[in-house]
Amino acid sequence: MSDPERTKECVSPVPEPEAPQPEQPDVSMARHLKYISLGVLVFQTTNLVLTLRYSRTLKEEGPRYLSSTAVVVTELLKIMACVLLVYKDNSCSVRALNRLLHDEIINKPMETLKLAIPSGIYTLQNNLLYVALSNLDAATYQVTYQLKILTTALFSVTMLQRRLTKYQWLSMVILMAGVALVQVNPSYPFLWPMSHAVVFSPFFFLLTCSTL
Repeated sequence: MSDPERTKECVSPVPEPEAPQPEQPDVSMARHLKYISLGVLVFQTTNLVLTLRYSRTLKEEGPRYLSSTAVVVTELLKIMACVLLVYKDNSCSVRALNRLLHDEIINKPMETLKLAIPSGIYTLQNNLLYVALSNLDAATYQVTYQLKILTTALFSVTMLQRRLTKYQWLSMVILMAGVALVQVNPSYPFLWPMSHAVVFSPFFFLLTCSTL
């Protein structure tokens, strides 16, 4: 066998680079839904605060609606929506829905009673939100209310042993700074513009969203 033929046999063919795989439609749809859900959440939260603030400070003749009534109606609507979703997941079968509710609620009384404590705290919180919006402006309420992100992060680290990234810790620091700056007295002219510039900047909003 000649040298050129031997060399040709020893050299293995170089594999051709694979063509990039097109992005799966499910992954692309999930990514789009994530950003759409974020936008809808921001829109809903902002408009909810503004609407509640307007309804609690609107000066009209006659008695104002009770906050407890609004909380009860809201929770009833949530229950109806959840029942409809469960009904749809069970192939729109009333019998399957009744069996599922019976097995998960009636047949598990202790598990159902365990939900009484967080449910009571949640009800108290919702009533206090109406009290807060009756006495605070919408901007101060919205930023201060986001302290729940900070407490949730601290409890997840201390109790659930979760680890946060450096960007999430930075977001926590900026969130605390925003809560402190929004409380600045307007009589301090050198701090008032700076506080509103930081709190309502897109950078502050994006960093707050990164803590989720």
